[in-house]
Amino acid sequence: MSSRNALVRRTSGSRGTGETIAASPPGQEPGWWSLSPERARTLLLVAARPTITALAATVLLVLVVMLTTGTDLTSAPAAVAATWLAAHQVPLTVGRTTLGLLPLAPTAVLVWLAGRECARAVPNRPTPVELGWLTGAVLAGPLLMTAVCLAVTGDAAGVTPLESSGPIAAFGWVFVLYLFAAAAGIAGRAWSSLCALVPIEIPEWAVLGARAARRTVLRMLGCAVLATVISFFVHLSRLDGAFQQAHNVTDVLGMTLLSLLYLPNVVIGAAGILSGAAVLFGAGSVGLFGVTGGHMPVLPALIPVPEGPVSPWWAALLLVPLAVGVLGGIELGRTSDDRPGAPWATLTCAALSTLTFLMLAILGSGQLGAVGWVGVDLLMLVVLMVTWFGFGGFVGMVFARRFLAPTAPAEVYDDYDDADDYEDDDYYDEDEDEYDDEDDDDPDEYADAVEYDDPAVEVDGELVEDFDDDLEVSIAAPGSTDEPADDIVDVEVVESDLPDEDKTPGR
Repeated sequence: MSSRNALVRRTSGSRGTGETIAASPPGQEPGWWSLSPERARTLLLVAARPTITALAATVLLVLVVMLTTGTDLTSAPAAVAATWLAAHQVPLTVGRTTLGLLPLAPTAVLVWLAGRECARAVPNRPTPVELGWLTGAVLAGPLLMTAVCLAVTGDAAGVTPLESSGPIAAFGWVFVLYLFAAAAGIAGRAWSSLCALVPIEIPEWAVLGARAARRTVLRMLGCAVLATVISFFVHLSRLDGAFQQAHNVTDVLGMTLLSLLYLPNVVIGAAGILSGAAVLFGAGSVGLFGVTGGHMPVLPALIPVPEGPVSPWWAALLLVPLAVGVLGGIELGRTSDDRPGAPWATLTCAALSTLTFLMLAILGSGQLGAVGWVGVDLLMLVVLMVTWFGFGGFVGMVFARRFLAPTAPAEVYDDYDDADDYEDDDYYDEDEDEYDDEDDDDPDEYADAVEYDDPAVEVDGELVEDFDDDLEVSIAAPGSTDEPADDIVDVEVVESDLPDEDKTPGR
């Protein structure tokens, strides 16, 4: 067997991702349940690696906390199970206190890990069956671990005053979070294949509006982070009061770590306040137009929360979401076909941005013991963000259509970028090396070459004709012993030297 045939047999089933898929027998298509060993190993890693990483980090965190606080390690399994459920936004009940406002930082890290692992396992040109297997692998590991944690908390209910909100809420939260992680990972690597699964054709304005919505959400969150940092330094004098319940260094470190875990919740609340909505703390509320007193938890993460009375300049902060909407509208006015009579991409951007902030607000809110329900006023948030993003986007789109030049779509720039990458490939260097080698073989061949304005070929021909007889042309074949005819056409072709840039002579 030749080496070429061996190479073909080894790589005939490759899909471009380093996997080798065994070819099915002729005339027999593999079923949806059929998996190659390499693909099964990849799916096993997708299911197990994020779950094992999260579980290891949870066990380490619980052990460090219990050892530093002197807690008995007999309750460690229940604490690990409760921490896993809390990291996936599953409400817990400790005694008679319901803890539904859970930190978003661990949830964001877990979803990012699962989405990254899923994106790395997406094959080139995936089929719907492969995407189904991949999505199932992303969901399988966390759901299995959630079932184990529910069983552990159920067994420890008689020993520790800890209860979960039930299997429906637990499996529901885990399913939604990791389904989003799978969709994000697949969309990041195989957007066209994911769109092909949709039974209807997705219009271009919807795709452009979705991309603009992602940028709008990131800009709004960036403004919320900046406002949170500024407010923290303005109210830095409250730092001593935030740690008044800390009795030692361990308590200070624990409260600091807890504040960092709740930082995404604070940023989402700041985005709601910038839009004009109020953040509720049980019976109290905080907003740009009023601050109502209420019981607030003593935590360093809440230092940026403003206190009354309301200053008149606070209303100027409403320009932030308006400016974000105008900027998104300007981009859509330059890249889409939106016009004042049909602003479909602009409206899509406003709707998707508002929907994203609504989901973030739901994740970042919940019941907090005796304080009550803590979170952004959802109704006000939806109404105000649709208004700012929709109206501001429309104004920006009209301005861009009338006063700014349109820009090429992003795909065009991608093509140009690819063309630039081709210039750096090795095969261009190899061609240049070949030319250099030719020059080195005969250095005097082009020594006397000059630059011509119009390179030409000079033909010097001598024609011998016999006017008495018909013209005969006889050319002796190579290797023939026959003498050519007497009357022949004798042509001598003299070619001039061509310039260096075109070394192939024209004939």
